[in-house]
Amino acid sequence: MSIILIPIGKVNPADITMLEEPLEAVFSRAVVTGKRIALPAAARNAARNQYDAEVMLEFLSLSGETAGYDRVLGVTDVDLYLPGMNFVFGLAGRRNAVISLHRLRQSFYGLPEDTEVFRRRAIVEAVHELGHTFGLPHCEDPRCVMHFSNTIVETDRKGPAFCMVCHPRVKTGEAARR
Repeated sequence: MSIILIPIGKVNPADITMLEEPLEAVFSRAVVTGKRIALPAAARNAARNQYDAEVMLEFLSLSGETAGYDRVLGVTDVDLYLPGMNFVFGLAGRRNAVISLHRLRQSFYGLPEDTEVFRRRAIVEAVHELGHTFGLPHCEDPRCVMHFSNTIVETDRKGPAFCMVCHPRVKTGEAARR
């Protein structure tokens, strides 16, 4: 079983590579990076200058690049949203998930770049969305990676680790059997 990371649109290859080792450690699966796919024009909302996360997820699921992989994580640098929400850091479906790096950078908030803060945030969001593909719901523990993040402060508060309730469920696959 393995996980494939798919860059969607223009994404710095180093931003993808930095996710491979941490995801392998968390999910005990091989992680590889696939070929970049283009941003789906149908997902773009010009008025919002954002991309619809549901359309991005659907587009990702149709990519032939993902066949033969247990889980798929699309990584993009464009801003994502869902109808009724200002933005989302990511979204997950059955075996596919997508995350946006756009709001994870300090520069988005008018602050100097911090590579370690960005890396940590990207890992947290990648683990969170992949956790959903393994059947884990949102967790009430604000320090658990599966806690819902409505703001970057909430992302920073939680770590890239599962809590004592979620950890055994993702490791044993119990959550995926729901």
